[in-house]
Amino acid sequence: MKYSLLSNISTVGIVFASIGGVILLAIILYLIIVPTKYLFASIFGGAYIPSYKLLGMRSRRVNLSLLVNSYILSKKENLGFTLDQLESHYIAGGNCLELLSTLTKAKNANIPLDVELAKVIDLSTHRLKDIIDEVIHAKVIEIKNIKAITQDSIELIVDVNATIRPRLENYVDGLGEEALKTKVKEFVISGIALVGDHKAGLASPEKIVKGWESSKVDTDCGFTLEALEISSVDIGRDIGSEMSAKRIEKEKAYAEFSATKQRNQEIMRELEMKTRVQEMKAEVLSAEAEVPKAISDAIKEGRFSIMDYYKLMNLQADTALRRSIISKDSANKKEE
Repeated sequence: MKYSLLSNISTVGIVFASIGGVILLAIILYLIIVPTKYLFASIFGGAYIPSYKLLGMRSRRVNLSLLVNSYILSKKENLGFTLDQLESHYIAGGNCLELLSTLTKAKNANIPLDVELAKVIDLSTHRLKDIIDEVIHAKVIEIKNIKAITQDSIELIVDVNATIRPRLENYVDGLGEEALKTKVKEFVISGIALVGDHKAGLASPEKIVKGWESSKVDTDCGFTLEALEISSVDIGRDIGSEMSAKRIEKEKAYAEFSATKQRNQEIMRELEMKTRVQEMKAEVLSAEAEVPKAISDAIKEGRFSIMDYYKLMNLQADTALRRSIISKDSANKKEE
């Protein structure tokens, strides 16, 4: 009887020991498999996450620390994000913690920031926090060396300070900061062009940017232009004097060209006259060369005798002598 009782007791002990061992083994396996660190963090952080979800996120190789902390922050700030939404945003390439902290900052600053818009901005620019900071504290940008000509042909060089603030509803699809700078430059250039006297522009530079509020410079931009001020004005080139100097240079060059052309024409005429004289001399020589031939033919035909030829030669010699004497007398008279 005693042996049977002891046998039953040992059997019950073995069963309980086995059950306890199984339970202990299950607990050990649970602690090994399940990321208990993040499980306890979610419990004590007031944002309980079931263990199977933690195992699922681990299998998908996401950043458990980031997502758990983000979910805890969402619960504390009552932002309404589910764990699945945060994981989807993380997988899409977003920064969950920055998204939540920025939404919290916008909420505390009474900035109406839509959650979906915040997600889009975070995914497209990765600088959501900086954008919200610029919404809270407007940014001042400098636009330098804006050059244009006044109505009295004097160039003015203007620097402006533009105060801008991001326009959240139009930030993703609207024109960027560089496009806004270009539009501001165009507005300032048109303002300089309306200045009648450059001295007036120097004395009252605010007139150059007068009316910027109603000009709608920031239309279609991702920023709102809140202020536009002239920081400095300087005088550049005297365009009128430069144009006058260029006009004088052109007139001088044209006059020189005309004079050169006239000289060339006179030289050409002189060369033509010399050529004509040479042609006439050649004709005379050609005619003189025909005279002996004609005399010879006349003698052969009996129309001209030898005595007539000698008389002609004497006449030519006498004529040459008289010309020589007349030339010497003329020269002597000139010397006297």
